[in-house]
Amino acid sequence: MSEMPRLVSVPIAAERANVARNTMLLAAKNGKIRAVRLGRDWLIYEDDIERWKQEHYQPTMSRKKSSRTNQTTDAD
Repeated sequence: MSEMPRLVSVPIAAERANVARNTMLLAAKNGKIRAVRLGRDWLIYEDDIERWKQEHYQPTMSRKKSSRTNQTTDAD
C-alpha cells in the first residue's frame, strides 16, 4: 500500500523553504511547485519543497531576519 502524499499550508511550506509566504504562494499559483487549491487556500506537497528550492530558489527570495530582533534596549 502506498503512502498518501503529505500536504502543508503555504505558511508552513514557506517556513521550511525559508522564503516569504507570498513567494511560496506565487510558486503554487504559477505551477512552479506542486500544490492543490482547496477553496481559497493552497496546499503544497511537502515532498516537492526541496525540489522547488533546488530548481527555483534565488537568494533574493530568502526571508531576512529582522534587525530589530537582535537589538537590545537600555532600561535606564
